[in-house]
Amino acid sequence: MALDDTWNVVRPGQIGGTGNIYANTIEEHTGIVNGTIERKSVLSGWIPRPTVKGTPTITNFGVGEVDLQKATVGVTPDGGTAKFGKVSLTIDTVILARHNLGLLEVEQIPYNARALIAQEQGKKIAKFSDTALFTQAIKAALKTDTTYSGLSGAGHFGGNQQTLALAADALDPAKLVSAILQLIVKFQLKDVDPTTDDAILAVRPDAFGVLLQNEQLINTEYLNAQGNSVHGFVLKAYGVPVVSSNNIPNTLVSGHLLSNATNGNAFDGDFTKVVGTMFTPNALLAGDAIPLTVESFYDNVTKQHFIDAHLAFSATPDRAEYAGVILKP
Repeated sequence: MALDDTWNVVRPGQIGGTGNIYANTIEEHTGIVNGTIERKSVLSGWIPRPTVKGTPTITNFGVGEVDLQKATVGVTPDGGTAKFGKVSLTIDTVILARHNLGLLEVEQIPYNARALIAQEQGKKIAKFSDTALFTQAIKAALKTDTTYSGLSGAGHFGGNQQTLALAADALDPAKLVSAILQLIVKFQLKDVDPTTDDAILAVRPDAFGVLLQNEQLINTEYLNAQGNSVHGFVLKAYGVPVVSSNNIPNTLVSGHLLSNATNGNAFDGDFTKVVGTMFTPNALLAGDAIPLTVESFYDNVTKQHFIDAHLAFSATPDRAEYAGVILKP
């Protein structure tokens, strides 16, 4: 046979002997279905979220600073003054993840789609919850006065802000650590000690990477006074735990699912200058009207499988003086 001779080759993978040589082949499932990368919740279990029943609104009350007087012989002392105020939170939105699967498709795919979708719903809700809480911590820090009506100037204060001199300072380990120290001092000037009041500093991964270059910080494990842990790789700066999270908002947010006219679009805002936020559980008032509920059910009318995950929760600034934020200029 000459080298330039040609001959017929049977292609069993073709249809009708033409076209794609793999058209008649079938795929073999490896057993792996790659989901999204999980962003772990940092704040789950750390911020108290009591279950709210019988009302949409929960309230914390506050009392202002009282005054002193000097006792004078022969003079009946007059009564001092005391002011009271309150902060309220209304939970009025159900957050839902729902996915429908056709009856036949469920039986014909080589993996458990319902379980995989439920896992993805859980990841999404965990990130959503963390971001909502971080959002309100930042809002608390940006308050210029107390959130308690009637208690301005009566021992209740606004939040704490520390603005870097230059945007590039967010990438300078020494200057970023210096900003942390200055922020702590602002807390202390309001009689809040972040090192003893269960504060954490949460920063995005780029800032966390910068802080790792500073030898003043140490790696540690953190539990608050109630024994609740902050999840993730933790550093400590001047006695305050530092955690990294992608869930801290850093964009212009509009149309957030928890925002509405009633709460003044409380979860919208411009977060593009946020480097990190330092706060304690006292900074937020949060609650669950419906705790996270996961359901998988079949509807005989539509012949579909439903995978649901839903909850109703919210949060708002409480004690603003227990919250701080580091900002770019």
